[in-house]
Amino acid sequence: MDIDNSLKGMGLFCMEILHLVSIGKTETIDEVEKHFEKQDIIEYIYNKYKPHFFINFDCGVYNNKVLNEYFYNYSSYIPGREQSKYGIENENDGLLLIVSLVMDAFEHNAIYIKLPEADV
Repeated sequence: MDIDNSLKGMGLFCMEILHLVSIGKTETIDEVEKHFEKQDIIEYIYNKYKPHFFINFDCGVYNNKVLNEYFYNYSSYIPGREQSKYGIENENDGLLLIVSLVMDAFEHNAIYIKLPEADV
């Protein structure tokens, strides 16, 4: 697969995060935000939970640099606003913060997403 500058793979990464939450894994908000700032959240989560991942995020298929940059762009905006902007209440819900930011990308781009016409 050709690596480009798109957010391709972000939805799959989000599904992996949902799987981690489903099996009881947690990350603190502070730890997640620290890795947003370091621009390595994809590698941090993937390497820490690799045995639980179904998709490979080792920089071979998806452009992790672009995915990390997406989260980095929120790093100065989020601290102190986790609850009011994203509904994240608990310090151990850092993984849910990742999901919220992915959904934010979807919301901002939803105007460009069209459903296929149904066959009648």
